[in-house]
Amino acid sequence: MGAVPTRLSEGARTLGVRRWRRLRTVELPLMAPGLLAAGGLVFLSVMKELPLTLLMRPTNLPMLSADIWDSTESLFLAQAGLESLVLVGASGLLTWLLVLRRSEFA
Repeated sequence: MGAVPTRLSEGARTLGVRRWRRLRTVELPLMAPGLLAAGGLVFLSVMKELPLTLLMRPTNLPMLSADIWDSTESLFLAQAGLESLVLVGASGLLTWLLVLRRSEFA
């Protein structure tokens, strides 16, 4: 919220725009790049967090980091390597998209 210029919000308020419409039409579009970047970084952090995933995941819900752990523990190293490549590829792709998005709005 600190990066959103207050003059735009004040201008909308001066024109009689109500709070929710001002938030929806002025402030949220300006905050969208930061919110998307933060959401992407949180997603990447959660996707790579193995101990928390192993402790808190439901038993019937497959998680990529837990599958890598299980494959390595069972000595299915080829499968673990492929799953690790998927994890690294997804992380790299999301990071690349965040960098592109940041350079668009910078």
